[in-house]
Amino acid sequence: MGYRWLSFNFSYSMGTLGGIMKKGFRETSKKGGIPWLIQRISAVIIFVIIMIHFVTYHLLSEGAFKWDKVVSKMKSPWFNLMQFLLLCTVLYHGLNGVWMVVEDYIHIKGLRLFLFSLIIVVGISLFFVGVLTIIKVSNFNLEILRAGVIK
Repeated sequence: MGYRWLSFNFSYSMGTLGGIMKKGFRETSKKGGIPWLIQRISAVIIFVIIMIHFVTYHLLSEGAFKWDKVVSKMKSPWFNLMQFLLLCTVLYHGLNGVWMVVEDYIHIKGLRLFLFSLIIVVGISLFFVGVLTIIKVSNFNLEILRAGVIK
């Protein structure tokens, strides 16, 4: 019916590509437990990091937010470490979730390889942009902005 790529045949085997492209009902039930557990652990880590962020930067703050205070907080190594941990955990959690869906529902080897490659490229790109953003914010010179050089 034109939906060959969305096949629900659980006995279908994809062959091997370093173990990544092998897919069958027995292989999934034996090897799927570890990624499932790591997905849950990463969700808990994301929750803990976001709660630490809200408590330390929103609930324990002194009154209204002023832009200078926000930028000065963003320059602290603690803030940068938390942002980096959040970036890594969210990227892993999100991209691993997408890969799990692809692995469960896409059964054509070439399409799975393409989607896996796309997930890797998107992950590396987002990681690169995220790290550059953290570095740029931590090195932001507030005095230049106050002097009127940057408008």
